[in-house]
Amino acid sequence: MANLDKTTENIQIVTPLKPSRVLNIILGGFHSLRFKLFLSYILVSVLPLFVLWGIISATVEEHLLGQRVGEIRAGTSQQAVFLSLNNFMHDVLVRPMHHSSINAQASALAARIYIVDPMGIIIYDSQGMTAGISWAHQNIMDALDGQHSYSVVEDGGNFIIQSAMPIVDANGVVGAVMLEHTMMDAGAIISSINTQTLWIIAGIGAAVAAVVLFIAGWFLGPIKHVLSAVKSISEGHLNKRVKLGGKDEMSVLGAAVNDMAQKLERVETARQEFVSNVSHELKTPLASVKVLSESLLHEENAGVEVYREFLADINSEVDRMTDIINELLTLVRLDEVELPLNISNFSLNKMLEGIIWRLKPLADAGSIEIEFNHPQMVSIYGDEMKLSLAISNLVENAVKYSNEGGQVKIMLQVDARNVFVTVADSGVGISEEDHARVFTRFFRADKGRHRETGGTGLGLAITHKTILLHNGSINLSSKLGEGSVFTARIPLKHKSQKEGGAEHVK
Repeated sequence: MANLDKTTENIQIVTPLKPSRVLNIILGGFHSLRFKLFLSYILVSVLPLFVLWGIISATVEEHLLGQRVGEIRAGTSQQAVFLSLNNFMHDVLVRPMHHSSINAQASALAARIYIVDPMGIIIYDSQGMTAGISWAHQNIMDALDGQHSYSVVEDGGNFIIQSAMPIVDANGVVGAVMLEHTMMDAGAIISSINTQTLWIIAGIGAAVAAVVLFIAGWFLGPIKHVLSAVKSISEGHLNKRVKLGGKDEMSVLGAAVNDMAQKLERVETARQEFVSNVSHELKTPLASVKVLSESLLHEENAGVEVYREFLADINSEVDRMTDIINELLTLVRLDEVELPLNISNFSLNKMLEGIIWRLKPLADAGSIEIEFNHPQMVSIYGDEMKLSLAISNLVENAVKYSNEGGQVKIMLQVDARNVFVTVADSGVGISEEDHARVFTRFFRADKGRHRETGGTGLGLAITHKTILLHNGSINLSSKLGEGSVFTARIPLKHKSQKEGGAEHVK
């Protein structure tokens, strides 16, 4: 029994795949685009063949039947003329002389010939079975009334053709003759044509199916490649790229996916850098606060002046953290999908004069001269408070990063559509490789002086975002050691132009 158990352990039951399952695997699923393309091509190419097959079958049947009906009707007419000329209906003695001719024609047409007298009594049957019987057949009745009548009846796939014609002489209608033919070969011919046509359709269908599967694979291959890349990107693999050659629409789609992935990668990198920078910026003052507070805790018999000095340093670090958090909140609000802008018409000259007045104490502390050139008065439509903060950041940075005894120049220029605010300093300048990053969050041109200047590295990011919200732009021109020049372009008229009103910018 032990050996038997060991033997049966390795037995695997293999269930054969059903044909429908195999087809489903080949086509990629009944809900796949490949199956839909396959079904569409089959319907477009094979279905019309079945319609054509039906038309051909009906046409052949109609042609064969019409040809045979014509032959039987012609034979009936010839037989009526023959019987009339040979006085078959009146001279009983000559009738046997013509039986062979009648039978020969019946044999030639594969038909049965009936001859009836004016009372509808059969006087001759080519098969010799119904003579002497009265036959009230509709075609016979019509023929005795002087009409050439015929009918076609289908019986089990065969067609029975009956054609009757009056026998006429000088006395009028003296009888009638009817030919009856069973058309059995038409069914065989039509069946043969149907079989051959079905084989042709099957062959064409198989060829079309193979070609469609090839075309679908060739066409959907790039799509699957793009979908695979998109799926990988959605799972977080932002370095995934689509590799497609050519210049068709799929290549354009692949390039768009690659561009999207690249932008997402940049956003993710920026996000990680942002989180890292926020952590670093908040960690430094928190560490300082902790060191200062621990020093106070461990200081025995410290005097009031020591406490004041330590608490002043702690207060300075708390203020620094507060500034960082406030500016972060400002950036978060500027990044909102819908941001309310309080659009009003105000004097840009007066706004700049107010900024200079507020920053004059800071400039005086460094013996820095602020020069303001404004050839004319300029009024614009915009959010005065947000623009004041944005331009104030530019002027404050210019003052902070200028060397002692330096100069900051502010220039106001205007054209038909825009106003240009230029802020130039004589400070440390910014290297060309940093120009692209100057408006990013937590960027500092002079990293060695950020503790000294007290900046958070968020001011220029806020300025850039605010100018963009006003449909403007800001440019930088600077060289290391030669100072910096920031030029902000702001449209004179905001698109809303609702004085004193608020607009949601999307």
